[in-house]
Amino acid sequence: MEVIRIEQRAYIKIAVLRRRNEMECHSEFVEALGNNALPYRTVARWVGKFQQGRVSTSDEQRSDDQSVCGQTWHVPSSSSSWLKTDDGCYWS
Repeated sequence: MEVIRIEQRAYIKIAVLRRRNEMECHSEFVEALGNNALPYRTVARWVGKFQQGRVSTSDEQRSDDQSVCGQTWHVPSSSSSWLKTDDGCYWS
């Protein structure tokens, strides 16, 4: 069974309420999900955010992202280039 990132974040949120730390959360993810677990650093970052009072499990919109064809794509650096496809989407 697959558990997506936002579901793992929701678990982290509840675990913080239960006073679990980042090591305990990550260990539980690895035990249950193996290679599909969030990296330890990501778990630690989200534990910290929830401990500081964050409520939302959603990603925050980044200022360097751009919406193209209904998807959010990172704006390429000056060394990258955009290619327009026949359907009007842009790819780098």
